[in-house]
Amino acid sequence: MGLFKKRKKKNDMGEFLDSFLTEEQGHGTKQQIQHQALTNCEQIIALSRELEEEKKEYRLVTDYLSDIQKIEALPEPEMAALRETAGNLLKLNQARNEFVNKEQRLSDAQFMLMEQLEDEIPTDIRRMQANESYQSMIKRDMDNLEGEKSEWGEYLVSLTREKKWLRLLLFLLLPVFAAGVCVLGYFQYVKYWDVLLISMVYILVMTVLGGMMILRLQRDRREEKRAQASINRAITLSNQMKAKYVNVTNAVDYAVEKFHVRNAMELNYMWEQYLETVKEREAAERTDEDLEYFTEKLIRDLKQYQLYDAAIWIHQANALVDPREMVEVKHYLLVRRQKLRDRMGQQVRDIQDGKKQILKMVREEKEYRKEILEVMNSIDQLCGM
Repeated sequence: MGLFKKRKKKNDMGEFLDSFLTEEQGHGTKQQIQHQALTNCEQIIALSRELEEEKKEYRLVTDYLSDIQKIEALPEPEMAALRETAGNLLKLNQARNEFVNKEQRLSDAQFMLMEQLEDEIPTDIRRMQANESYQSMIKRDMDNLEGEKSEWGEYLVSLTREKKWLRLLLFLLLPVFAAGVCVLGYFQYVKYWDVLLISMVYILVMTVLGGMMILRLQRDRREEKRAQASINRAITLSNQMKAKYVNVTNAVDYAVEKFHVRNAMELNYMWEQYLETVKEREAAERTDEDLEYFTEKLIRDLKQYQLYDAAIWIHQANALVDPREMVEVKHYLLVRRQKLRDRMGQQVRDIQDGKKQILKMVREEKEYRKEILEVMNSIDQLCGM
């Protein structure tokens, strides 16, 4: 309803009166009554200009009301055709507005990047996913190797500690063995005790114990070599893995920098959003084409009924579809026209009151009678009085 606006044009008579009063006032009147008379003339001119603009707007509102009457008087088949075209226009406008107001899936920079690299991105996504998977696998293997190296290192330390204690025990075992043999010999050959069986058992036990320590030491030396070899193997494999990890990480970092993403998942998400945006823009372009078609069709169909302004109904299509909206438009225009009529009546009364005051002043002051009367005549012509 707020689409029906005034159409203002240049008021040549008002400009002429403005010029005249400027010249008169430029002479510098000395009497207060003369100045008051000219001031009243200026006010009347301003009111006359407003009245002229109100008349134009009044005619404009009347023309719009006349258009509504013509539309409402159309036969139902013709009105149904207009209603269908206007309905399509409303639906297309709604779809267009939804697209415009929809939250952006991607920033302009992201969309341009996707658009420039459109042919490469699917391959890059697969490559980046494979590289990230390989990177994770290498990282896992590196962690396993590091754990294995730590375990072998701890095992090597324990073997070294055990060898140290075994050597110490062997050194202690020799004097203990010698002392035992001496004691048993003393009882056997000096005291003449029969300790032969005890001596044999003692020697056997000490021999077995010493042999076990020696075998344990030999076994620890073998395990030490195996542990060191395992550590060296873990270090070698770890270095190889680190080289591979650096290479694959560089490849991933390049893709991250290239597409300004954090990982392949985010890149894939951006790609999906890009494809959706492309579909939406294509749909919006088709909507624009359809919108242009139905806009031209509605204007063309309305012009055949000799309306004052057929194009205005492009913005009031809902009134063509819904009779209740048409009633509101008509009510708004009727109220507006009544207000214009009231204002014009008040302006005419104000102009007439101003003229009465000026005539009263003219009777009292003769010097500017001719000029002021000329202004009043021009005002009468302007107002159509």
